[in-house]
Amino acid sequence: MLESIPPVEFVGLVAGFLTAFSSIPQTYRIVRLKQAHSVSLGTYIMLNASCVLWLVYGVMQDSISIIFWNVISIMLTGSVVILKVLDMRKKK
Repeated sequence: MLESIPPVEFVGLVAGFLTAFSSIPQTYRIVRLKQAHSVSLGTYIMLNASCVLWLVYGVMQDSISIIFWNVISIMLTGSVVILKVLDMRKKK
């Protein structure tokens, strides 16, 4: 199976996986500590916006790997944004 994947596509798949799941440690930390005051909302909003633009690019290029990983990234980075906003509301 792996031998049928071109090297350039394999690199893209691995990069997409790492990017998509890079927010998991932050999400885990927020849930474990039950607070998000040290998280930069601006950073995660910009990251989420870049994932949306990459998704649009993937659709325009008809690239399933770009589309797939950016949908995952949007959901995971979006969860950090939601947790941060909920934490900010809780503090008020």
